[in-house]
Amino acid sequence: MIRLMTVLAVAAAVVAGPAFAHEKGDRAIGVVESITADQIVIKASDGHVVPFALVPDTRFSVGDKTAGAQDVRAGQRAVVHGKRSGDKLIAVRVKLARHKR
Repeated sequence: MIRLMTVLAVAAAVVAGPAFAHEKGDRAIGVVESITADQIVIKASDGHVVPFALVPDTRFSVGDKTAGAQDVRAGQRAVVHGKRSGDKLIAVRVKLARHKR
């Protein structure tokens, strides 16, 4: 019984790991679910949805080129590096995959 409980505890920690990492504000990797003037929402491969506030200091890039919020499209792959400010995540850098043609 103790062995089973240990296995279940480890499994729960592994499953909760990605969500915990997002909550620390490190980064989110996935697909842009939506973008507005003040928020970008990333859906991670594990299904976890992570909203980031956009601020004037948020930097965007596509590949190695500077971009802007206007270059972001729903469905586009992205990595968002953020930081926590109070109870919300602030996008510091948004790295976008190139658009498919």
